[in-house]
Amino acid sequence: MIRRLVISIGLLFSLTCCTEYSSIDATWLESDKICLAWKGSVQVEYKPATFQLGYNNAKNEYRVYDDRLAYWFTVRCSEKPASEGQKFTADVSWTGMDKVKDFKGLEFVVKKVDDSGIIWIWNQSQSISIIVKNI
Repeated sequence: MIRRLVISIGLLFSLTCCTEYSSIDATWLESDKICLAWKGSVQVEYKPATFQLGYNNAKNEYRVYDDRLAYWFTVRCSEKPASEGQKFTADVSWTGMDKVKDFKGLEFVVKKVDDSGIIWIWNQSQSISIIVKNI
């Protein structure tokens, strides 16, 4: 009886401690949809008919927002992401389900860059995956 209890507690502990968001999902690297995802859940996704893209070269800041400003995200990078493997810090904010999420000074790594200017960046500590486009 005690053995079953110990095994059950150990199994429960191992299931709750592991997170499926500690690494990049391979399908994310195959997508070219401009978006921000947090812990595997898309928070904001660019839709050409109702969203705008912006980039501020002086601040290295990407902005994606809908026409009503209800859904948006911004990524202000310490340097312009340009090549795979590049590491940089960034401040990230976006509209969440019930409030604005805001993170400062997170370390990101560029995971992929394509010829059309799309850039895939990843933050391990908060499991934030972002796809932006140089415009």
